[in-house]
Amino acid sequence: MTATNETQHNIKEFLLVGIPGLQTHQNLLFIALLLVYLAVMAGNLLILYLVILDQRLHTPMYFFLCHLSFLDILITTTILPKMFAVILLEDRIISFSWCFLQMYLVLAIGCTENLILIVMAYDRYIAIMKPLHYHLIINGKLCVLLAVGAWVLGYLAPFVPLLDALTLTYCGPNIVAYCYCDYPTVVSLACADVSDIISMAFIIAMCIVNIPLLLILFSYFKIILNIYFMNTEDSKKAFSTCSSHLIVVLTYYFSADLLYITVMIGNISADARIIIGVFIYLLTPLLNPIIYSLRNKQIKQAAEKYLDLPLRPITFFH
Repeated sequence: MTATNETQHNIKEFLLVGIPGLQTHQNLLFIALLLVYLAVMAGNLLILYLVILDQRLHTPMYFFLCHLSFLDILITTTILPKMFAVILLEDRIISFSWCFLQMYLVLAIGCTENLILIVMAYDRYIAIMKPLHYHLIINGKLCVLLAVGAWVLGYLAPFVPLLDALTLTYCGPNIVAYCYCDYPTVVSLACADVSDIISMAFIIAMCIVNIPLLLILFSYFKIILNIYFMNTEDSKKAFSTCSSHLIVVLTYYFSADLLYITVMIGNISADARIIIGVFIYLLTPLLNPIIYSLRNKQIKQAAEKYLDLPLRPITFFH
């Protein structure tokens, strides 16, 4: 047992490549990523602040939106600080344990966000398809159970692929051709044939992404049919409440599909894959607060009324 552990931990640290194609523009890249990170933090923290502050936003839809904003903050904070160290300080070394922790968090946060989006779609489905029973079905207790379930399942889901990766032997090389510890990139460094493991992980990832996407699209198809038979005023209101979430869903799931597909396509350059990966993990956290604020009248009203007021403790679901 001792010999096996020593072999498996022969590599004590990994070396992150970063984004080689942009090394001549490191300062500009750092400034651009820093501005995006600050925009992500400001936009999502603003949504959290306004939803907690404004009593009118204490509804299930905004309760789940808070979870989505918090997850967007987590995913960018998991990836970007180390990228800043790589770009600005050329600190490319990451320990074995921290690399696997980062890899796990990226997978877990992504799975949790996936589940939160499903819960948000269910909330909108009940609101439009069964408006008279909405508050009986989507009550405070159910909202908490759905949110807790999403977080627990989201953080449990990556354990199997992570354990598969941990049981592999890593004896060199230790150069991660990416800007953070990406699952297929790290696993490919194992001293064994990992094609089956990576293929299986790809199949699982595509199922996790696309099965919920199909369910959400089917629910919105039924919603659109239902909206079609409403009067003009009601249909506009119903479509307005769903359009923002649908845009976020399509952006998130199609971006996730693109990310996983680029992993399996061998003729895409390493630089292109890295840039696509970074862009995708920054795109949805940046767009989510913009979409929900620009297209949401209640959020805009809350910003106008409460933005300069001090935060005070309030309980959800009045």
